Amino acid sequence: MDEEGNITRRRALVAGGAVLAFGGGVAYIGSQSGASGQHYVPNTTHAGTETTGFGVDLTGRPIAGERDAAVDIYYWTDYLCPFCKQFETETLPELGRTYLDTGDARLAVLPYPNIGAYSAPAAVWGRCVWSQVADSNPDAFWNWHAAAFAEQPDSGTDWADDEAFASVTEQTDGVDLSAVEACREERGASIRESMEPNVDVAREARIRGTPGFVLYNRDSGAAGKLVGAHPYENFADRIDQVMQA
Repeated sequence: MDEEGNITRRRALVAGGAVLAFGGGVAYIGSQSGASGQHYVPNTTHAGTETTGFGVDLTGRPIAGERDAAVDIYYWTDYLCPFCKQFETETLPELGRTYLDTGDARLAVLPYPNIGAYSAPAAVWGRCVWSQVADSNPDAFWNWHAAAFAEQPDSGTDWADDEAFASVTEQTDGVDLSAVEACREERGASIRESMEPNVDVAREARIRGTPGFVLYNRDSGAAGKLVGAHPYENFADRIDQVMQA
């Protein structure tokens, strides 16, 4: 699809979600219940190979769900983001079981570094872990991904540094710390550069923070948006709307 078509679809995006703006900031309304106590590992994982009709470049990105799922969920996240951690623990497990593992939707993890100085380096860690395990052991990425969020304290970003992420990597079965370190050194700059086009897509969709989501029907071009750590019910309602549009 050409760029004009992509922009048209983005402009047609229906804003949604419980978002309250205060002085340019955003307050997120999320679930206070329903935490599963376990992190989500999808039944099927694949690496993206294309730029979608919405203009999101999925090449090399980790995607949970079947390749031919009807609805794409573009999930912009930051490992330093407490609301992302809330989504991961309270919403994603049920969302995964109900929509991703059934083949109805697929979820693409997209970095949106915006919380602190270590947000971009953390995103590079994630991409390098995925690169190392994508072909041989993709479940290891999801275990690492959950462990990185679990490393967050109750507040603040001072915890995030090379030592913390090296420890998470070393302790995740199936992930080779030396290979990840080599990737960071050799590809870190190019990985950071590759994040920007998808961050631009999020900004065009008026997503200004994390977690941010666009739900996109690849057949009809219908799209919806959610921003914040919403409960499962909000996602189910919006996915169903987009799926039927």
